[in-house]
Amino acid sequence: MKKLVVMACLLFAGMPALAMDKVSLQARQVAQQQGRARVVVMMEELGHGKAGALRDTTFAREQRVRRQGDALLGMLPGKGYRLHRRFARVPALVIEADATTLARLERNVWVRKVDVDRGGTGGAVAADESAVLNRVDLLQGVGLDGNGIKVAVVDTGVDTDHPDLAPRVVGQQCFCSHISGSGGCCPNGQATQSGAGAAEDDNGHGTNVGGIMVGAGHVAPRGALPAAQLVAIKVMDGGNGFCCTSDVVAALDWIATQHPDTDVVNLSLGTWDLFAGACDASASYLIALKSAVDTLNAQGTVVVASSGNQGDLQRMAAPACLSNVLGVAATWDMTAESTTFLGCTEASRSPRQPTCFSNRSTTTALFAAGAFVRSAGLNGGISSYGGTSQAAPMVAACAAALHQAAPLATPAQRMAVLQLSPSRLTDPATGRHYPFLDCVDAAKLLDPARFLVRMNGSQPLIPGRAESALPAGTIPVLRVADEGRAPQRHRSARGPRSIER
Repeated sequence: MKKLVVMACLLFAGMPALAMDKVSLQARQVAQQQGRARVVVMMEELGHGKAGALRDTTFAREQRVRRQGDALLGMLPGKGYRLHRRFARVPALVIEADATTLARLERNVWVRKVDVDRGGTGGAVAADESAVLNRVDLLQGVGLDGNGIKVAVVDTGVDTDHPDLAPRVVGQQCFCSHISGSGGCCPNGQATQSGAGAAEDDNGHGTNVGGIMVGAGHVAPRGALPAAQLVAIKVMDGGNGFCCTSDVVAALDWIATQHPDTDVVNLSLGTWDLFAGACDASASYLIALKSAVDTLNAQGTVVVASSGNQGDLQRMAAPACLSNVLGVAATWDMTAESTTFLGCTEASRSPRQPTCFSNRSTTTALFAAGAFVRSAGLNGGISSYGGTSQAAPMVAACAAALHQAAPLATPAQRMAVLQLSPSRLTDPATGRHYPFLDCVDAAKLLDPARFLVRMNGSQPLIPGRAESALPAGTIPVLRVADEGRAPQRHRSARGPRSIER
């Protein structure tokens, strides 16, 4: 109790009288027009430097985030706000706040940024050659089938009874809010749901994405990693949209705490707002997103996101625009005449040609074939979708396969080899050159026997020895000077996993 009182005093002691523009103009306008605005309140790190806080991803951090949130909420006017979400490891709160509450947050020295909790979409419905072009179809031929690998799909959920997916689902969760008021779009009608049935898909988008990654091939075309485990998190409604980015933050935060051994997270979704370059600090909800991704990266997880389908040549959606996320744009996968799709018309299309609808910027990580992709569909069937939403899981599956091949590789190293492939393309719309996903080339660069990854003539990024070369029962620890500490998580150290269905 004393700690809470002290922290509360610190929060409001010495507040400056002048506004510091922490609260965005949009948030103030919404509150004035509608009475309240749903906002993400990003707090400053308390009691720890930012670098130290990032490394501290354990119970101590969770306690500090909880105390900080409790103290801030305790000082707000009781009738001036409604709490929607809080997180385990991300120092942020999601509240509906009136103008008076926003004014108090503006003057709070420990509040970093306050913005409207923006939403977005997952993409759009649309002979699939994407897997062949990206060479993920060859992974199983070299023993990379996803065995011992765990992937997470944050989307509309999945058809948990689908014959291609049901045996692979090991965790379900839902964070699906309405912009205001009570209730939500989880299967139980609420904004949060856990356990069996929580991630049941009512759209089909997430089922298609999940099938691309782990589909067994009994009904729909086989996915890249049919032996991998799948964690399904529903954040989008039956219309394939999400009201609030904070639901995505909640999903990432939940993965970090409940499934910390997740190898890859796929986010085939994006905000309506687009950003040029890295968007890490553009708004409070983006700062919160990056904080959640940072935690996952530190635990050994690669995060992949679709760039968005608005056809913007200079900007991408969030979270693809974050510096610690692989933002993926899409190419066509076959030759055809004039095509109109997702609001744009292509005079003709051919394999590896950037789609006219793909967002891309100078910071887009790579392109992958993603139009169109046949995969698992609702009611145990088959679906066909096209868009950057289908290109992203191709990259995510490859990133997961690389971890199966090279368990000591860090997320930064896996992300690097995906972009170092000699397979490149030139975007005729911008003249820019981008890497094109070639999973075989990436696997060759990240050799599991020698771990030789060379970048611009430098020394190997992974100078250690293969896990298989270590004595039985040894848990290897990789130390790489330029990359920081390798994730303390290895296949040999894992025990049995519980299955939630």
